[in-house]
Amino acid sequence: MRIILYSGKGGVGKTSLSAATAVRSAQLGRRTLVVSTDAAHSLADALQVPVGSAPTKVSPNLDALEIDVNRELSAHWGVVQDFITRFMTFQGVNEVVAEELAILPGMDELFSLLKVKGYAERRSYDVIVIDTAPTGETIRMLAVPEVLNFYLKRIFPIQRTVLRSVRPVARRVTDMPIPSDDMLVAVQSILRQLEGMGPLLQDPKQTSIRIVLNPERMVINESQRLYTYLSLFGFPVDAVVANRVLPPEARSEYFDRWFGIQAGHLTHARKAFDPLPMFEARLFDREMVGVKLLEAFAHDVFQDVDPTDVFFKEKPLEVKKEGGSYALYIRLPFAEKDKIDVLTHGEELIITVDNQRRHLLLPRSLASRRLVGAKFEGQRLRVGFGEKEDDGGA
Repeated sequence: MRIILYSGKGGVGKTSLSAATAVRSAQLGRRTLVVSTDAAHSLADALQVPVGSAPTKVSPNLDALEIDVNRELSAHWGVVQDFITRFMTFQGVNEVVAEELAILPGMDELFSLLKVKGYAERRSYDVIVIDTAPTGETIRMLAVPEVLNFYLKRIFPIQRTVLRSVRPVARRVTDMPIPSDDMLVAVQSILRQLEGMGPLLQDPKQTSIRIVLNPERMVINESQRLYTYLSLFGFPVDAVVANRVLPPEARSEYFDRWFGIQAGHLTHARKAFDPLPMFEARLFDREMVGVKLLEAFAHDVFQDVDPTDVFFKEKPLEVKKEGGSYALYIRLPFAEKDKIDVLTHGEELIITVDNQRRHLLLPRSLASRRLVGAKFEGQRLRVGFGEKEDDGGA
């Protein structure tokens, strides 16, 4: 089972590459599903066939799906959203505003992932290719399962225990909305579904994220930040694809300067993302839409290489025993040393890079040990752990 996600800045060509990869995978005989998690779907336009909110047959071995975000949100979060809306309205918040605030950032993307997780668990397909939303939404989509799981596991058990004793009394003395059993069941269901999401998306043998960029300075800079954040949350990136590269036949007096600019940016990108492999997709003289042209597009990018292969296998996060101590290593390419903050809180390691924060539940081998320092060099953050807390320094 392979899951391949294409991510990058809006407008770089993620949809075309996702569709092309899926078309090639299907032609190699694999049952393939290509999925759009972007609310502004364009997968149907790329494939030139109608695509619905259930898997739609495109060609032999190939199905496509444009996830109906609102439907998934209503099915999973509707009961919770209704309670939060009523509670905020009771507090004087405008009802329309309350409905919007009741949807936490990243929730719509989360339920898109849960849909994909269901197909993966049922082994309905050999390969799932995901066309994601632009950079910011993708980071939120991939990070929210871990973040939501972190909070719900701490808040939900406490809330449920308190409500058992408080609810009968509260209903007699206040009109304030009190969480219903249905809402608590909905939260419990979400927690159940979140189990296994991290291992599924963070297993480099099964899941790969590919960063799509154009040979432009601002796009490359944003792609570097994306790579940093993906590494922070432990998501394996196995390749970079530079899209819309001017081909030799486009050379003319008008485009000469652009050839020089693109060549410089491509050289910079190759050095910056090394050792990740970088593929190039040339700018064609037409829109590459429809199965036949997408097949040609895939061949142009990957040549004779199987696009479902794993192109890079280094783990973003690993724990090593070093003498009598341990060290946790996290790859943070392009991160700046003065924008990294590390601290421990109980059994959690909290790492902040720029405005992205990860709460990492430490394995038992590290949770009982003292944090003895953090060092960032060679694009890797090393967090050292010394003697056990109950050893008293002995």
